Formats: sequence, structure tokens, C-alpha cells
Amino acid sequence: MTKEDDYKYIFKVCLIGSGGVGKTCIVRRLCFDTFNLNTQLTVGIDFYTYDFPFIVNGKNTKIRLSIWDFGGQERFQPLFRYYINGANGIFLVFDLTQIESLVNLDFWYDKLVEFDFADRPIILVGSKLDLLEQKDNPFILDESLINDSIDRYSVKFYTTTSSKDNINIQNIFKGMAKEIMTFHEFDYQEIK
Repeated sequence: MTKEDDYKYIFKVCLIGSGGVGKTCIVRRLCFDTFNLNTQLTVGIDFYTYDFPFIVNGKNTKIRLSIWDFGGQERFQPLFRYYINGANGIFLVFDLTQIESLVNLDFWYDKLVEFDFADRPIILVGSKLDLLEQKDNPFILDESLINDSIDRYSVKFYTTTSSKDNINIQNIFKGMAKEIMTFHEFDYQEIK
């Protein structure tokens, strides 16, 4: 069942954000249903695929997401033009416990504008919700800064995730698949 013709659509989605915000953990939770507290920073770019069943004209088929995980460290920034090329959808990811990682998304968004990719479906993702919800949480979430970012980036939606607790991981990718389908005006009844 992995033949190319089993897939009605294949979409490239990219995760963008500072190093260490949890992009790799999000993708590994989706693709392998695993979580490793000691995940190493991505060196350059990692690639993953994930399939969603969906219904078009009453028939079962699949969407394949080709997921590109970009290392957010400064040394990889010159590769961004090549990384983003052909993207159908973009996740802007920040760490809920490190508000500067949200502020740093301005740099990445400006790059999307520079390379004419800011019109693609964009979802803002706050990661590490499990740390924010701890009883002895020392972190303060700045809702006004998040709302400003939502407006500035014209995101389709914003959600929080936890790779550790598997909260909203599959939902953000399903949401992205739906946003891409709508963006291209493709007919579908349901993404399962």
C-alpha cells in the first residue's frame, strides 16, 4: 500500500523556529509515536513522511505529508531559501517556556516574506505545554505577545502542543492538511 498512486496528494510542510523549541520532538511524536527528552538539535535538515487517510468523492485515498524539519541555529540560516522552496504549508514553532523563541519567529517570518512564501497556510505552534502546566511552573505565558504574533503572521490558527504528553500533535498536522486542501481549493469530504 505504499505505491505512489495510492496517494491523491503529496504536500511539503516545513517546521520553522529557533533551535531547541521542540520541532524534532513534534515530528517524531507524529511519525514514530516516541518522545526522547534528550533529543539532539537538528543538524541542517531532517525529512519525514506521514500519511492521512481521507475521503474524496466518497472514495478512500491518502494525503502524504513530506515533513521538513529545519535546524534553527544561526549557522543554517543561509540554507533557508533552499529549504522553503516548494513548501505547501508552514508551522512557526516556539517554546511556550521561552518567550524569546516567539520573538525570534519575526526573523523567520521576514524570510518567508522575502522569498514569497508568506501566503502559504501558516500555523503557529506553542510547544512544551507539559512544562507550562506543571504545578511548580516558573514560566509566564504572554498572551498579548502571542496575539500580536497571530495578527502579524496572518496565521490560520494557533495551538499549543506537548510532544511528551502527545497533546495536539496529530491535530496540527491534520489541520495543516485541511488548510492546504482549502488553499488549493481541492475537494474533499473528510480527513480521518
